[in-house]
Amino acid sequence: MKNAETNFERHGFTVDETPAQLQELLGHTFADADLLEEALTHASAGGRERFTNERLEFLGDAVLDLVISDHLFEALPDAHEGDMTHARSLVVSRRALARVGRALGLEKHLRVDEGIQQREPYPVSILAGVYEALVAALYLDGGMAPARDFILRTLGPDLERLGAGIPQPNSKSRLQEEAQADGHGIPVYRVVRTEGPDHERRFLVAVSIGGRDLGEGWGRTKKEAEQNAARQALDSDWPAAMGRDEDQPPEPLQ
Repeated sequence: MKNAETNFERHGFTVDETPAQLQELLGHTFADADLLEEALTHASAGGRERFTNERLEFLGDAVLDLVISDHLFEALPDAHEGDMTHARSLVVSRRALARVGRALGLEKHLRVDEGIQQREPYPVSILAGVYEALVAALYLDGGMAPARDFILRTLGPDLERLGAGIPQPNSKSRLQEEAQADGHGIPVYRVVRTEGPDHERRFLVAVSIGGRDLGEGWGRTKKEAEQNAARQALDSDWPAAMGRDEDQPPEPLQ
């Protein structure tokens, strides 16, 4: 590990603490320590001279989906495709990954700019992103085995709860509870578009909080579309969107 320690030391890590602690947490000793550094470097701290974890997030998301899909396929032999898709979405949502990342203490290992360092807790998107980036780093450095072990170990409690039955989504209730708890009021739903003949009508519904569109969803009924819109909002980092500066408005829904 001499070369790996030199890489961390060169970029400002504490050699005696961060690499050893984190690699023990991940259950893997990196042959290429630069991969681990890249996974921990948020775009805000990257700069032109070093890679950031954005590309690793992309790969880690795919690895995560494969591992969880494979696990659910084996663990839920009687589940339909829609049930497994919903179950997977519960386990790998950005909020779920951020919760796990926070429980693992990943914030203290992250490289972010000073502005983000002063925010507490870190945004959901950052914590979920570093989890996915670490999955990718494990996969690239050691293959599927260490990545799969890390995923199933850290997401195991959520997967075990699914074994007792896949809960039916009630995303509208969750979104309203979270919005009111944060002092943002009640979510507002509106029909954006309808398609199809009367007997096969489909609705596109958008949900907004405080005048900001945060999610949209299709459904065969307005209620189903509202649930899907609320689910999309929950899977996004909607509290961060609510706090966005006025000179950086959210992108409009398509």
